[in-house]
Amino acid sequence: MLIFPQNDLPSSRNIQADWFDCNYWQQQNAIIGQSKGRHITWFIQPPQEIDDSVWVLRHYYRGGLIAKLTRDQFVYSGMEQTRGFREVSLLQTMLEMGLPVPKPIGARVSRKGLFYTADLLMEKIEGKDLVAKLKEGQLSEKLWNKIGKSIANFHQNGIYHADLNAHNILLDEAEQCWLIDFDRCEQRAIHSAWQQQNLERLKRSFVKEQGLHRQFYFDKNSWQCLLAGYQS
Repeated sequence: MLIFPQNDLPSSRNIQADWFDCNYWQQQNAIIGQSKGRHITWFIQPPQEIDDSVWVLRHYYRGGLIAKLTRDQFVYSGMEQTRGFREVSLLQTMLEMGLPVPKPIGARVSRKGLFYTADLLMEKIEGKDLVAKLKEGQLSEKLWNKIGKSIANFHQNGIYHADLNAHNILLDEAEQCWLIDFDRCEQRAIHSAWQQQNLERLKRSFVKEQGLHRQFYFDKNSWQCLLAGYQS
């Protein structure tokens, strides 16, 4: 089953099932890179007649202890409850709000009895995540403020990011701030409790990365500048 977003991309209107298979793109010599975290994410350059942007192809995997039992199968309880449908729908909602997020190309949900697997295609944001940026050098106080304001914009629209961390915040060449990876995220009633939890999660990720790298330009002043932007 294919999921089509309601956006203005011609590619979304012509979506095909084999687009969600990395082997298909390998045969087309269209894979131009990959990102290796816990799992591989593929970067794809589709033919120009389809789209002139770079795409990201991501398969949905389980996390936690249950991943030892099943890597990528989820219980099917209706199309609207699948990971692919929910992420495409949320991305579309955020785009309509004017929030800086990737445009979804579409998703594929493959049902197998009581279970399903899913894949997502979306446009790639050309930028570097905050971990990469902070390994290179310091960010200005103005830029930390800008990052804080961007996060506040999401929160003011009720957007809860389930994994708000330094890897999921990107800066492009114009220093525009983008958020990515909205799997398991949702739009919620606005409340300070979950907003504060989101910020605390983000701060823990900065501290964690600081302990992993010899050079990582983050300190108390950085965080205070981010908070000042958030609170403004």
